[in-house]
Amino acid sequence: MYRILIVDDERDERNVIRFLLNKYNFQLEIDEASNGKEALSQLETQPVDILFTDVKMPFVDGIELATRARELYPNLHIIFFSGHDDFYYAKKAISLRAVEYILKPVKPVEFQNTISTVLQNIKRKEKEHELREANSEFLKTHVLYRLINKTPIDLLKNEFPNMNFDFLNHYSSVMLMQFEDPFFDRLPKEEDTFFFYNQIKKMIPNYPCEFINLNPFQILLLFGKTDSNTLHKEIAIKIQKRVYLEYGINCYISVSNEYLSPSELPEIYDELEQNLEDRFFYSDTYIYPIDASTKESIEYLEQDEHILQKIQSAIQLVDIVIFKQNMKLLFQKYRAKQGLSHIYVRYFFSKLLQSLCQELPHYNKELINKKMESIFSCRHFSEIETILVHVQDEVIEKLEKKEQSPKHVIHLVQQYITEHYGEDLSLNLLAQKVYLSPSYLSEIFIKETGCGINKYIKNLRMENAKDLLNNTNMKITDICKQLGYHNLSYFVRSFREHFGSSPEKYRQMKKQ
Repeated sequence: MYRILIVDDERDERNVIRFLLNKYNFQLEIDEASNGKEALSQLETQPVDILFTDVKMPFVDGIELATRARELYPNLHIIFFSGHDDFYYAKKAISLRAVEYILKPVKPVEFQNTISTVLQNIKRKEKEHELREANSEFLKTHVLYRLINKTPIDLLKNEFPNMNFDFLNHYSSVMLMQFEDPFFDRLPKEEDTFFFYNQIKKMIPNYPCEFINLNPFQILLLFGKTDSNTLHKEIAIKIQKRVYLEYGINCYISVSNEYLSPSELPEIYDELEQNLEDRFFYSDTYIYPIDASTKESIEYLEQDEHILQKIQSAIQLVDIVIFKQNMKLLFQKYRAKQGLSHIYVRYFFSKLLQSLCQELPHYNKELINKKMESIFSCRHFSEIETILVHVQDEVIEKLEKKEQSPKHVIHLVQQYITEHYGEDLSLNLLAQKVYLSPSYLSEIFIKETGCGINKYIKNLRMENAKDLLNNTNMKITDICKQLGYHNLSYFVRSFREHFGSSPEKYRQMKKQ
């Protein structure tokens, strides 16, 4: 919405203008000032689009006000209104590029036409400005694209003699983002390229950058000077993580060193692409090039993946002891490790954080993102450990509640049955596995599942029998043994009761 400032030392005159603006439904934010001095004070803190001012006023008259306002805002639209039909004032108004000089008393129709014309001019100039900016950005992108593709700068300057090429000197490092699939095709309908770029800029507000959409698989980011190449990699990690969290797609980012001249860009781009060729060897690594410490980190990753799997398994099995042991092992390992890439440490523990948060429903995407950002902002490993210990304690609390829950006991029994349905199973055996009496286990199993344990075992065996009959050529006798039945007749009778036909007839019907 546009803003208008009405300046007149007569309150009634200001009220008339306000009344007319409202009467003709002009969508404007209206400010008022009782003299030129007060108006100047307001203009210094709050810009306006239209200055509607009387000519003769105390302290600072309308001409002086307009002169100083024009210095503050060169594109300001000025309208004078006065009770003096004086050539001197009209001449001054023309010299200040006033839109109109309206005589008092204000005629409503004249006023309406003037304001309508001013608003149309404002909108027209805004569109012209946007078009110039868009053309300018398009040319910049075009020049950069040509430069990266090895067009000499001198040739580009000859092609665009009126263009200022100084913008090329604003950049001193670049990053190449690469996707396995066309990225922008994956964006939701309500989002577009500019929305994505703005999201990235908001994430790294202290490091302005520009973007070039090279092709459906590649985006080039151009940065000004930063403190170090390490900082570049930290920025790249933030971007890679955010893209994955927001869009569920992995991107690979190749980071350049700082360069001195724009003429180096073609060679740098080739290096960035070459760095990304290493993806073939390091499928779980997203930031390139890989230095010696990062390669050491990859070896660590292979070792740590096993520990991470143990932690995930302990959570699933509600095994608090194993969970604590492996968490402690990780913390001890990284407290004692010197010289390991801190980038890897942040990456690994952010991965661990995500794994733990799956057990905590109140950790939504926004909260996880904040925790991840905290990890990448930590200056010492002890700070990362503090974050993870807090989440670990929440997981332990959740597991302790699960451990005491009948649902957990039933889950363990069901899991054991699923893994051992081909063996001899009895209520007594299953009760021993979960340290309960047979009668209590039978009672809570029926309560939680709606059927008894023997029926549950039979149903599972019958479903597996059906699957084997449909998808294998195993003999009926072999299927019987594999399912844990020692008596073929009993198996056949059980199958007929469950499916309405013998196993042999069932197989024949399915083949027809």
